[in-house]
Amino acid sequence: MKIINKGLLALAAVALMAFQTACTDEESALGIDLVDTATLYNGQTDTLYADTAWTEYEDSLLTSNYSFGIIGNYHDVTFGKVSSWLYTQIALPPNTNDIAFDHSLVMDSVVLTLAKTQLFPDSSRTYNFHFEVVQLAEALKSDTSFYATSTLPVASQPSKVFFDGNVSVGERDSVISLKLRPSFYNVIYRTATAEEFIEQTKGLRVRITNEGDEGMVTIDFSSAATCLRAHYHYANGNDTTVGFYTFLLGAGTAHFTHFEHDYSGTLFNGRPKLPGTLRLFLEPMGGHQMRLSFNRDLQAFHEAHPWAVIHHAELIMPLAPESPALHPDQIITLGRLADSTDAYIDDLIDLYTLTGYDGSYHEDGNYYRMRVTQHLQGLMRQGEDRGLLLLLNSRRNAAQRAIFNGTGTANRPRIIFVYSE
Repeated sequence: MKIINKGLLALAAVALMAFQTACTDEESALGIDLVDTATLYNGQTDTLYADTAWTEYEDSLLTSNYSFGIIGNYHDVTFGKVSSWLYTQIALPPNTNDIAFDHSLVMDSVVLTLAKTQLFPDSSRTYNFHFEVVQLAEALKSDTSFYATSTLPVASQPSKVFFDGNVSVGERDSVISLKLRPSFYNVIYRTATAEEFIEQTKGLRVRITNEGDEGMVTIDFSSAATCLRAHYHYANGNDTTVGFYTFLLGAGTAHFTHFEHDYSGTLFNGRPKLPGTLRLFLEPMGGHQMRLSFNRDLQAFHEAHPWAVIHHAELIMPLAPESPALHPDQIITLGRLADSTDAYIDDLIDLYTLTGYDGSYHEDGNYYRMRVTQHLQGLMRQGEDRGLLLLLNSRRNAAQRAIFNGTGTANRPRIIFVYSE
């Protein structure tokens, strides 16, 4: 392995373009930009093209107890209709062992607030959402895992519908406030331990119905503003004390989101798997994920260069011309293991900061780019590619989706890499 000093950098750039590889001239020029600026190698560039790819349902998306969620409704011609609902417990504040309301306490109002972070599809407009808040018919269990397809029954009595009306939500609103009906007072006006309170109050389902504007809103469950606040006063002789009590929902309680898709009249209707020759699709909220393999080209390269050292490699996923203008934030890449399970590739050094991994949209080439250097080196060692799984990182809390070119198009998925031997 040779390190190029700064004085030889220009010469190295010319040399890189001169190597005869499987790349076109244009791709060889791209390869120069792949060299890590901190460690410059005397290497060659090459390209692997995906030989198989398809889109499939993401049928087991866990949604329990994440810090962010999304509620609302949306539809488009390609992906059909999707709705998202929130289910949550109601709990006492942390380090509170029990509750006992004085009989002289009078409830004045209870307001459910949700910390808003994003509106979809137009973050700059004001929506007239029709919210509905209903008590659950059974308690939401803390020790249960819930998925995108999970639901819980709600109470059938009209008195258990605590909010049913329109609320204006715009770009400048940081909090959505829903003043609950007085029938809700009896839900929280009780004497109970913290555990009994969760069991007795059962929980709530919060959704946006189709009676108002279509759209979706992302909620920050970890924010202190996502809560229930009960305002009260005392009717006890000369006692004029007023105050409020804050109950938890979202973070600090068990909660999950339910996603419901309707693919009627779309490519996906009745088809759990779509071939990726022309197009590939990523859809959030328990919708669709992508799989692809570079096995054919990888094995051919490995046979010709069995001792190749991979210095830098990037997976390039070009967007299709008709892909929506609102781009998802990041794509996460997993590799297929020998036991047919999927695991994050080695290049995801830190899953929370995604240090050096990228995975985001690049406007200059209209593609998503992911660093796969360590992963590709591992594939070279094992001599085969069992496949990659691509997912949207924000698929639990954002509605942006994307359409990609397939393996049979001119600008197709590929791995561009720099190597030496």
